[in-house]
Amino acid sequence: MALELVKIRFDDSRYSWTVVDDDGTPIDCIRDWIVHLEQINQSPNTVQAYARHVARLGSYLLACRKDLSDISVTDYDRFLQWLPYHLEGNAPSGTNLAYLTSSVAPISPLSPTLRNQIHLSVKSFYRYLTGRTPTFANVTESNRYQGTHSYKPFLEHINQRRNTRQKDPYLRGDLGLIQKRVTLKRMSPEIVLDLILACHLIRDAFLLTLLYNTGMRIGEALGLRHTDIDLAEKIIWVIPRADNENGARAKSGRARAIPVMPYLLEMYEDYLTSEEYVAAFESGTEYVFCNVQRGRVGRALSKSYAENLKTYLIKRTGCVFTWHNFRHTHASEAIADGHGLLAVADRLGHASPQTTLDFYKHLFSSEIRKLHLTGPDNLEKRLREFRDSGVHLSEREIKWI
Repeated sequence: MALELVKIRFDDSRYSWTVVDDDGTPIDCIRDWIVHLEQINQSPNTVQAYARHVARLGSYLLACRKDLSDISVTDYDRFLQWLPYHLEGNAPSGTNLAYLTSSVAPISPLSPTLRNQIHLSVKSFYRYLTGRTPTFANVTESNRYQGTHSYKPFLEHINQRRNTRQKDPYLRGDLGLIQKRVTLKRMSPEIVLDLILACHLIRDAFLLTLLYNTGMRIGEALGLRHTDIDLAEKIIWVIPRADNENGARAKSGRARAIPVMPYLLEMYEDYLTSEEYVAAFESGTEYVFCNVQRGRVGRALSKSYAENLKTYLIKRTGCVFTWHNFRHTHASEAIADGHGLLAVADRLGHASPQTTLDFYKHLFSSEIRKLHLTGPDNLEKRLREFRDSGVHLSEREIKWI
């Protein structure tokens, strides 16, 4: 028996997820947990990923003749060992993991990122179950990780697992290869211009220009409304909303303001006053990026359209990119222009400056090295002046220099 993640569509264009068994019967505890994640404003992508991981865990436990309420640390370890083979489509069923080395070809382990995401989803699910049923919530005694209806010991063990982090790739390996990898993520203005010129609609050209100038996520841009653009203050607001008809939303739970260049706002005005936008204007739409020709005119652009546009631009220009490359390029150029860590983190909408530092510390280090290239020369000059002056320095003064 296998559990499957399925999508639920509502009449008002909203959607959700649930997990069903082979008979199509929903798994109530997983569905209740998914509703809980949505109510605490987890992003749709996070909900989908978490639910998929728990569905895979449930499928493995069922193959081992167990259910989600009967899990031990050993079960979880074996699941993590089995999962890479399952993802490659050649996993053994049930508990045949003992024979992996002799019957199944070796396979690469789970990536640190995927492993951490699985840890987070499993912890979230069993934390929810612990508080969902009073019987489980009162379980506090256990010195062994038995697992049966006692999730707290299991959670305590999972919590002890540190997130697996690889060594910073920018501090090891071939420096030339590293610099090439960073360069590939950062698009030049010439490439961005080629992509913009390849657009047939002003709307699409404005979308690319907006992403390049603000570092917004593609979901934040697709959810942008006319009321979010302040022409007088030259600011674009990113507002978290759960009612966008295309399902787009800001990943961060807080609003933020992004100052923009005047030419971006001029392009926005050209877009609004173009013949291309007339039908959308008459529809009374509140979305900046909406259908202007086909489909229901005025409806917010879907994520699938954004992906189709990306594919079209890649074929037309030969420039391979992702929407997130615009965000990386914007952050890189902001750092190169001298913006500090806090300013860049706020502009990108990161929940913590540490997130910004984790992603872009190699760029900050590069700029710092540029600023301090003259440091050794200045120090040598200073020491020479003191030596030529004939002044005898105390040990304290030498340390100060």
